Amino acid sequence: MITPKLLEEKMWNNYVEITGRVTTTGEQIELPSGDTLTRFRVVIPREKPTTKATVDTIDCVSFKAGVSKKVMKLAEGEVVELQGQLRRRFWQTGTGVASRMEVEVTSVSVVRDSADS
Repeated sequence: MITPKLLEEKMWNNYVEITGRVTTTGEQIELPSGDTLTRFRVVIPREKPTTKATVDTIDCVSFKAGVSKKVMKLAEGEVVELQGQLRRRFWQTGTGVASRMEVEVTSVSVVRDSADS
């Protein structure tokens, strides 16, 4: 159980920093709650692949209007730096509950645009 003392000691950290290439442009989705999220995806080459997969594909979302505005302007192929937190999101499907790990992005900036790739 997480006690206030443990939280005060700042033992916990959920911070993600990623530099990757945009592979899907921003898509805005209205959730049943009425909230809007912006979804996109980046890939990161694996340094030393241990399987046939040579990249990691990272699903990213943002609920922040300022970040979403930037994401909607991103083009496929741009290299971006992201900061945020890792989240697990659950939703109901026709066959039951599904879930996905994704990065909830709180900051995004272009490192290299697609024309430089």
